Amino acid sequence: MKRRCEDRTVILDPEQYKVAWIAPLEIEARAALCLLDERHHGRFPVSRGDDYIFEAGVMGGHNIIIATLPAGQEYGNGSAAALASQLKKCFPNLWFGLLVGVAAGLPSISRGRDIRLGDILVGLPDGNSAGLIAYDLGKETEDGFELLRHGHSLAMAEPIVRSAIGNIKLLAPKESEVFLPYYEKIANLDHATGTFADPGQDNDILYDDESQMIQRSSRPAHIRSRVWYGPIGSGDKLLKNAEKRNLLRDKYDIIGLEMEAAGTINRIPVGVIRGVCDYGDRHKNKGWQPYAAAMAASYARALLDVIRPSLPSASDPRPEVNQQQRIARILPEPCYYMPLMKNRRFTGRRSVLQALEEMAFGQDQVNRIALVGLGGVGKTQIALQFAHEVKEKHPHYSIFWVPTLSNEGAERAYVEIAKRLRVQKTDDSDDVKELVCQHLASGEAGKWLLIVDNADDPDLILGTEQKRGLEEYLPLSDNGVVLITTRTRQIAVDLAQSDVLDVQEMDREEAIHLFTTSLIQKPQLGNEELVLELLTKLTFLPLAIAQASAYLNKNKAPIRAYLKLLEGAESEVSKVLGREFGDNTRYKGTQNAIGTTWIVSFDQIQKLDPLAVDLLSFISYIEPKAIPQSILPVSAPAEFESAIGTLCSYSFLARREEADTFDMHSLVHTATRDWLRKGERGRQSFQDAISHLAARFPVEGDFNYTLRSEYVPHAMRLLSRNDQERGDDTYTLLEKLGWSFARDRRFKESSECAEEVFKWRRSFLPETDLLRLRAETTLGIAYADRRQFEDSSEILSHVVKTQSGILAEDEPLRLIAEYALASVYMNVKRVEDAIEIFEHIVDVEKHLDEEDDSRLSSKKGLADAYLANGQREEAIDILQHIIKVRKRTQDNNFDCLACHYSLGIALLGSGQTENAIEIFERLQVTGMETLAESDQLRLANEHSLGSAFLQLGRIKDAVPIFEHVVEMERRILPENDSSLLKYEQELAHAYLVDGRTLDAINILEHVVGFNRRTLPENDQWRLASERDLAAAYQKVGRTREAIEILERAVSAKSGILAYNYPYRQEFRRLLLDCHDKLKETGN
Repeated sequence: MKRRCEDRTVILDPEQYKVAWIAPLEIEARAALCLLDERHHGRFPVSRGDDYIFEAGVMGGHNIIIATLPAGQEYGNGSAAALASQLKKCFPNLWFGLLVGVAAGLPSISRGRDIRLGDILVGLPDGNSAGLIAYDLGKETEDGFELLRHGHSLAMAEPIVRSAIGNIKLLAPKESEVFLPYYEKIANLDHATGTFADPGQDNDILYDDESQMIQRSSRPAHIRSRVWYGPIGSGDKLLKNAEKRNLLRDKYDIIGLEMEAAGTINRIPVGVIRGVCDYGDRHKNKGWQPYAAAMAASYARALLDVIRPSLPSASDPRPEVNQQQRIARILPEPCYYMPLMKNRRFTGRRSVLQALEEMAFGQDQVNRIALVGLGGVGKTQIALQFAHEVKEKHPHYSIFWVPTLSNEGAERAYVEIAKRLRVQKTDDSDDVKELVCQHLASGEAGKWLLIVDNADDPDLILGTEQKRGLEEYLPLSDNGVVLITTRTRQIAVDLAQSDVLDVQEMDREEAIHLFTTSLIQKPQLGNEELVLELLTKLTFLPLAIAQASAYLNKNKAPIRAYLKLLEGAESEVSKVLGREFGDNTRYKGTQNAIGTTWIVSFDQIQKLDPLAVDLLSFISYIEPKAIPQSILPVSAPAEFESAIGTLCSYSFLARREEADTFDMHSLVHTATRDWLRKGERGRQSFQDAISHLAARFPVEGDFNYTLRSEYVPHAMRLLSRNDQERGDDTYTLLEKLGWSFARDRRFKESSECAEEVFKWRRSFLPETDLLRLRAETTLGIAYADRRQFEDSSEILSHVVKTQSGILAEDEPLRLIAEYALASVYMNVKRVEDAIEIFEHIVDVEKHLDEEDDSRLSSKKGLADAYLANGQREEAIDILQHIIKVRKRTQDNNFDCLACHYSLGIALLGSGQTENAIEIFERLQVTGMETLAESDQLRLANEHSLGSAFLQLGRIKDAVPIFEHVVEMERRILPENDSSLLKYEQELAHAYLVDGRTLDAINILEHVVGFNRRTLPENDQWRLASERDLAAAYQKVGRTREAIEILERAVSAKSGILAYNYPYRQEFRRLLLDCHDKLKETGN
């Protein structure tokens, strides 16, 4: 293998540097550079977003970085924090840091702290005081200014630094012996404005305030410089005020003031070493800065001698390599192979991109990363954006791109990469992929990023028994990162193990921004509601959004028109989603349309896992969300889990946290059916789905009956497909669905199902066929549930008559029809006929167990019939027995609630009003809340509670109950429904008692008018409504109209009121009162 590297450049390797020396000021950095044992000539790689250039070298065996603020940048904690942040980002192996420079010293004669210019201040905790005090960070309180965290910084210097400082401190007061030699080495070296020489003690003057000089004797030469240990104050403002200086010194017991440590230490825990250059008063000048900076740098240099680095490994095969060669790398200029253009419309995905950045370039760098997600979710575009960001942020990285849509495409990419790397074959037998892999793995190619895009084909990527997979040509090296994009989790995990990032659909804001930047007709974006509706329909999937934008742009179509296409017939939807469009950020010749992008995956699954295809096919015809595992076609557990795993691996199916429920992406749902139809499997797949669910849908008595409600939306979705032929299984499923609707008291839907099933079976089955009779019975019951009693009575009478000639009297189907007919008779006031049937049923079922649900239901029907016939004692006995049995079996279903309600009605009718109220109120609180607010039993119970309150004179409690019941019933019942009219009549009566006469009249005029058209003259409800209307008329002075109503009722000739009618005397009394009032008032 031959290689050529041209344009060589010395690039320093950031990973080799473990000590940061922060010298914010230029003079401080110059002092540090002068103390280097060896200066490293070369540059660290920088990228867009980096603000600082660093110097490097060796001190005391340490590879160190010297960091300083650029000329013109304001110094202070903010700038220092920014500098420290970039240091931390660029140098992943930092061990410890030092902040070395100048500061204001704070002498305190009373404390024996005779700090002089040129002395060294070292930040260390002192007693209860922190080593660093951010004196201007905090809050104003009633007790004065309170320091943030009571003055303690978030971090301290590394323990090794504090230990080394302690080691030098043990030499006190002779510490200068260890650092003065370093100062003497640089004292006379030049810097920009002079040397680092001592300005002399004669020029060191301390003022107590603005003008009062403090007399101090000169120090002997051998103790010219001293080191002071204690808390150092850090703030953002330059202090030139003796009074403020003294206040801070006395309040916080600090030895000096500086401006960078607080901003640095919480990012890099540095040891703070400062040389005193002034006293923080108005006499401050820069004359002492060079000497003070040199003294601080000398102490820091001595400190590094205490912290000796470990020796190089004894196994290093190149002992002759010097330090510069070990820390510097000769790298070729980075090269690139990126066949896709940068996507200028790319938006969002910051969380994924940040995760990629951290994994590829963070402290815990990984070698391989996989992006996995549904086709069209934007994996390629994220990888492309990441590649361009790496090119900007990490310009020393080479970037290579391998598309793996086909083996040929991958081969071409490796050939192009070989050209960029100057890698050549030595003979024809060389495999260029192997050569590229070896070169990248060797480290000689420098830093690199390799993107393997669309790694979806397991055979191509992982290989087969006959052929090596591309996986074997993916290099492993600490110098590079391989980023894989794939639709299948199996490949993602095989290649990247746990370093896998799931890519989901865009969030709402990202999707809106992508659509906004893609659409030419910007005025359409003004209708935000319509835009959101479209994006929701497209499930915030980037490829679907791009496709929709392309369609709208090409056709100048309005958004509403595209929405209409998506909501049209399925064949039209498939055409819209399958329409290809141009995109120069995607591969030429590939399928860009959302409707076709998954075809390759479908074909792969069909080849790899036929059972997974069967599951996919079934799911595509039911509801795509909340799919219970139990509804799916069964197979051996291991095979089933494997098939589910395959679908989840391709992101076609998502498992919820509850583990036995799944969701399918709605657009995949549509695309699957289109794929099946084009493969001529659609009709058979649909019939298989119908047959399976018809057999699987639970009915009462099945072990999985509790799952019934979870199956309902899926059965509805399956049956909603009108473009398929219907057969026996279709109507079996429809029948079961209708029973489920009835159980849930969804009577409209249940009757619609029953009508379709009976119509089908009647078309080809004889009148005596049991399936036809069952469908006919179901239809009669459904009509009764919808209060179509006349139709129900006709159907059920026919069924009962037919069954009596062909079925035994204890046959369940016959008993069901008889029970239903008796219930209808109850509603049409044929109570005696109902009693006769119920008594017959109860007698026939005597052989059943006492706790049998059918037997208890029949007894309940008989009790209701007795109650309607005035046989309250018999009814109460039966109902109490049923409740006792239900309580023993802990049955709290609808039938049990109905039984308690009937007992309450019986007690109310027998004058036991308080006991009845207790039952009604208990049902409202502990039972009826399980029913819909509009459920008839719930409303009946509520109404009966109001009636009981009315009987006890609790009118204020009764009225709001009646009002709510009437409001609900008006929503669901026709205005001429007898139950609604009775509820309205009772509300009007309550209004009348409550003195709301006009409200009562408004209702009663409507009720009386309808009753006169539909009820006989002697009907109890009709007479009661006329009585209340007459009383209301009398109250408002419409006496003649009241008399007209009353005289007609009490007239002996009419015979409307029989002598035993309970309201007869009341009518007569009311009529006399009206005549008296007419005499008095004349109206």
